[in-house]
Amino acid sequence: MKTLYKLIKTMWTFAILISINMFLISCEEVIEVDLEASDNILVIDAEILWEPNTSGNSQKIYLSRLTNYYNTETQKVSDAQVEITNTNGDIFTFTETDEPGTYQCNDFLPEIENTYHLRVVVDNEIYTATETMVGTPEIIKVEQGKDGGFSQDDYEVIFYFNDPEEEENYYLEDFQSDFLIYPEYGISSDEFFNGNEIDFSFSDEDLETGSTVDIRFRGISEQFYNYMSLILETTNANPFATPPANIRGNIVNETNKENYALGYFRLSEVQKKSYTIQEVN
Repeated sequence: MKTLYKLIKTMWTFAILISINMFLISCEEVIEVDLEASDNILVIDAEILWEPNTSGNSQKIYLSRLTNYYNTETQKVSDAQVEITNTNGDIFTFTETDEPGTYQCNDFLPEIENTYHLRVVVDNEIYTATETMVGTPEIIKVEQGKDGGFSQDDYEVIFYFNDPEEEENYYLEDFQSDFLIYPEYGISSDEFFNGNEIDFSFSDEDLETGSTVDIRFRGISEQFYNYMSLILETTNANPFATPPANIRGNIVNETNKENYALGYFRLSEVQKKSYTIQEVN
């Protein structure tokens, strides 16, 4: 999910603006707003996705630094050391590509329920995280409806899966189409529908005949579910509420804990489907 950077940047800037607004309410002195307080914070976007019936050998990790809200260019981080180790002792080295800040491995071995350890070295500081690869139920069908949105007459795309019994499951799905700037995300747990056939849907007033929707659906850990809950709550936040000002993931700076990084190391099996809206007679 390369667009996690955009969610983090939006969340961080919104938190800064809320703090400024609260200060302004309590004083009458004119101040200049500086939105560069988030500069230089390292962002590690490390999502390992394995699609069934593929090797999953080719994986990428993205390193950047959080820039101020008005800067439209991402500050890429080069010359880092990036590797992942699994519980079998296999070491997977990620080498920087021709695109600065993008690190790629071509011999990764995905294994459901195996535990992986991420190690990133930037400017002589070591960042680490540990996570287990989570499996994902198969998408059994995709269909369209015509009662989505607030008006209940927008097109919607619906996909179905069977939730496994006798275990707690957490899910992340995203939907992408040409009219969306970046994917629309959704999360859920099976607390109230364990073991049943479940459907998730996406609707938008811009969906029309011929629109194609790309679906990515993956199982995630409970910890990442909690993290994404805060991220999505903040980026879609009520402007009159105070959001969490500092949402950190599972990445730890082993060298200098005060110089933390943002982002989350996660690994999932991913189910992908595409659906094109059909004309309804």
